[in-house]
Order: sequence, then C-alpha cells, then structure tokens
Amino acid sequence: MGNEIVKYDNDMNSVAFGKFKEKELDLFFSICFKVRDMGTKKVVLSFSELKELSNYSNRNLNRFIKDLSNTYDKMLGLNIKIMHSELSFTKFNLFSEYTVNAEEKTITIQVHEKFEYILNKMLKEGNYTKFELIEFVSLKSSYSKNMFKLLKQWETKKERKFDIYEFRNILDIPPKYRMSEIDKKILTPIIQELGQLFYNLKLEKIKTGRNVTGLKFSWSNTKLNSKLKNSEIIDIVEVSDKLNKVIEKIKKNRFIAPLLTIDNIEILIEMFEEKDLIKGLNWSYKEIKQEIKSLNYLIKSIKTGMEQKEKKLVVKTVPEVVQEQETKEEVLKENNLDLEKDQELKIAEIEKIKITKDEYEELYKKYLEKQKTNHTPFMRKTFDISNKDKYEIVLHIHLL
Repeated sequence: MGNEIVKYDNDMNSVAFGKFKEKELDLFFSICFKVRDMGTKKVVLSFSELKELSNYSNRNLNRFIKDLSNTYDKMLGLNIKIMHSELSFTKFNLFSEYTVNAEEKTITIQVHEKFEYILNKMLKEGNYTKFELIEFVSLKSSYSKNMFKLLKQWETKKERKFDIYEFRNILDIPPKYRMSEIDKKILTPIIQELGQLFYNLKLEKIKTGRNVTGLKFSWSNTKLNSKLKNSEIIDIVEVSDKLNKVIEKIKKNRFIAPLLTIDNIEILIEMFEEKDLIKGLNWSYKEIKQEIKSLNYLIKSIKTGMEQKEKKLVVKTVPEVVQEQETKEEVLKENNLDLEKDQELKIAEIEKIKITKDEYEELYKKYLEKQKTNHTPFMRKTFDISNKDKYEIVLHIHLL
C-alpha cells in the first residue's frame, strides 16, 4: 500500500457506524477511497485490490464474499439523512449499485447521484475529513476506528469534545453499558491504540459529582513532539463558577483544606444541592477552628450549617411623633433598668436546675447518643452553651 488518502464530506461523520465490525469498516472505507473523485461513474474493483487496500488476510473466498455482503447490508441500514429544515429531510444510501461477481472476483460500485458531494464535490472548502487508509486499517477495535475518523475531522484544532449522550450515540454503545464497562471495553482500547497515532493524546472525563457528563480528547502537533507519544485518561470535576469561588475561599481554612481533594469534592457535590453546599461550607469555614481528620466530620458540619436560619438586620422607620414618645418612655424606664436586671438574674438563678457533675456528664453522653456522634471539643462546646442557663453544677444535692 502507498500513501492512500481517504477523503469525504464531514456530513458522513454524523452517521453512527457502530453496527459495523472491524473488517467491514476496513472494506467500506477502502471502497470510499477507490470511488473518490470518480463522480457517479461505475468503478470496478478486483477482489485482490480490495483485499490489499483493506489489509484483509483471510484467504477463504466464501468468507470474503460474506463480509462484502454484510458490509453492504449494514450500509443500507445507515440511511444517511440530509436535513432541509427542522421537519424536512431526505434519506438515501451512499451507493446506487453494489454488485459482487464471485466468478470474475470483482465488485462494481456506483455512487448515488444525491450523495456525490460526500466523496467527490465537497460543498464547503475545508468541510471534509481525510486520513491515511493504512493507519485506519491497522487499528484492531471498531471503536478505535470510528473514533479515529472523528478525531481526524478536528486535526487542525487538535481537540474534540463530546457530550456523553452524543458519544454513546455516535459510537452506538449498548444502552446497558455502565461507565465502568465503557472505560474497560471502549475508552481504554481507544486511548491505547490511538495513542500510537495521535501524539500526547489525552482523554479528560468531565464529571458533575461522580457522573461523567462529557469527554474531551486532545492531542499535540507531531512536528513539535516528534519523539514523544504519551496518552492518558484524566478525571475532571466540573463545578459552577459560584461554587468554585466558595471552594477556593474555604481552602484558606488550614483545617479544612486537606479534605478538599477532587474525590471528596465529587462526594460533596453528589450529596448536596449546590445552594445547600455553599451555605454549609461557608458555615464550616467560620466554625471549624481545629484539626479534623475525616470527611464525615466536615459533612456533619455542612449539614449543621445548612440548618442555620439566616438572620437579617431590618431597619424599621418610625414616625417622629412616635419616636419621640418612645424616647420619653425609655427615659422613664432607665431609672428602673438596674433593678429589673437584678430581678431577672434572681429569677434565672431560681429557675436553674441543680445537678452534680456526674449527672451533667451523663446528660452529655445522652446528648451525643441522640446526635449519633462522638465527643469532640466542638460538640462539647455546643452542649455547654445550650445548657448554661438551664443547669447549675453543685458538689452535692441535699434532699429534704
């Protein structure tokens, strides 16, 4: 094989070839190469030429004829669609003739007149995909072959982004495949194989929480990195600009910062609505002033912050007459202010429940059990503050 270049209009990249097996894809694009720039003329190919172009190694004639038949059957199933408007479209197959002659060992191909532009008359300058046929047929996985041509469309930009649903559709991935199966059966083979043809190929899995919502392939110019061929898969967690600003602020708290890893941020995004997470993180930023070792502690703190009611200072406008009257009343009350405070203190002292230190500690243990948590200085402080006006700790309780 020489330097055979396959070239076609980018419209063909919108068609899912997922049903094609590896050898069927090789045969299809080898045929596309031979009919390129031939208009709608009939093109006759010998079996031997087509086998050489497609790197077809099986010598069994019946097997080869069956693969040619399966290739055409699947081409018929492609039903290329050209949209004229939102509701109007035309469907047709690429070839108007596809004749296999087993006796003469030839295949006759003729391009459909409505599809001529795909392989011959490109409608827009630069709106085409081209690649070396030898590179395409050297790939083993059908997923790698399909991704190869899709990336080649973006060879100039060297970057291609997919929404995860678009990716599943264009590669015709079985709906039952979970992300772990896509990683193992599709993404890993793609990166391993295409990493040999696209320099510094990187796949970034864009996540929202723990769910992969998009994929980004990028690679570099071979002329700039002629000796370097590295490929890798990177996880990227996508967050809104508002949440990202809060996270960056929270990282300034040296006690929280070590827990804000990519994995933990994924967990937090999945657990909480964004507005609740922002409120809880801001609370934790102010309240956590000691070393914490587990994400669970931060999660509990975020939940506490979420439950806090917002306090607003409202300035009430009072008419001057009413305000003057209220001022007079305040002056009248001023003389009795100290006496009222003394009385309040006495009432508070009377209302406090006298308990021993052991009894108080027992109450604290029950409080922790109710909260389903363990002792921490933070929890103790919360308990003490909430009970300071309720209990008075004494050495002994005298019974009458």
